[in-house]
Amino acid sequence: MKDKKDNKFYWSAGVTKNEVIESLNDNRPSIFRNQANRRALVLVAIVCLFSLSLVFCIPQPKLRSYAEIVLLAIVLLLYFQLRKSVRNVADAPDELLDERQISIRNTGYLHAYRYLSALMLVYAIAYLAIFDFFPSHFNWAVNFKFTEPIIAICMWVASLPSMILAWQLPTEHSIPEEAK
Repeated sequence: MKDKKDNKFYWSAGVTKNEVIESLNDNRPSIFRNQANRRALVLVAIVCLFSLSLVFCIPQPKLRSYAEIVLLAIVLLLYFQLRKSVRNVADAPDELLDERQISIRNTGYLHAYRYLSALMLVYAIAYLAIFDFFPSHFNWAVNFKFTEPIIAICMWVASLPSMILAWQLPTEHSIPEEAK
């Protein structure tokens, strides 16, 4: 009964205390502890998020809905893998991190907000260009619904801090059991 009380859930971060502690203390080998693999994961996530943003360009509704479902599932899997690859540092509350990790997380958030503002500018310019400069080519734009771009923007907001940390963190070298 005491275990449930000790496992506090942080609503604003979307993590539990035990989840963060287990992730920070995890010594099992993982392919995403290598910086090159984490960067590849970030690039795949970026491509999938941009693809999700442009799903509305598919003219057939059935194909568009299938593409949206598949891309959304891939983006969610990549989001959870990104969080896991940075050991939930981007989402952990201050009380579960040390000073160095807090500094790394805060720097990651600073860069993430900068990139997010540039990304929103790119989105705005791209959508203005699509709907204002090419109205005759996009007759389907009259029935355009903002579902996919809004979902993509929400996923950008959620995953960009983890993406920044995954890109910046160096490769982790595991310590063999004999050396401990």
